[in-house]
Amino acid sequence: MLDVRKLCKPFVKSAVVGGMIAASMALPTGVANAVPKGPNWDAIAQCESGGNWRANTGNGFYGGLQFKPTTWARYGGVGNPAAVSREQQIAVANRVLADQGLEAWPKCSAASGLPIALWSHTAQGVKQIINDIMQMGDTALAAIALDGL
Repeated sequence: MLDVRKLCKPFVKSAVVGGMIAASMALPTGVANAVPKGPNWDAIAQCESGGNWRANTGNGFYGGLQFKPTTWARYGGVGNPAAVSREQQIAVANRVLADQGLEAWPKCSAASGLPIALWSHTAQGVKQIINDIMQMGDTALAAIALDGL
């Protein structure tokens, strides 16, 4: 017997994903441009360290974005964050952001200028969205199968 579910599954998933991509592309330009490309790192640094990218206050956190040495090293930072450029700190911060979301800066994440929920555990959030889309495809397939196609 022909397994309609297996046969249709790739097509339904493609249609669901394609529809979502098309819908996102149909957003008005103003809406798309209104979404910031990333956090305002200067605002976060202002909150974390008074905007001092060379901050070393003896509290165990360093640089403008107040990295712990272990976090700094884990995400590719070399040396002491307080001794490197703003740009180097931001490069490491973007890697932290991709893995931990804005929660890595719990007291100052609101200063980022971004909706916190959107940037919460970004990597996990994207994976969850993909899983949700795939599950929607499975649900659509089940409905098709029950309907007898």
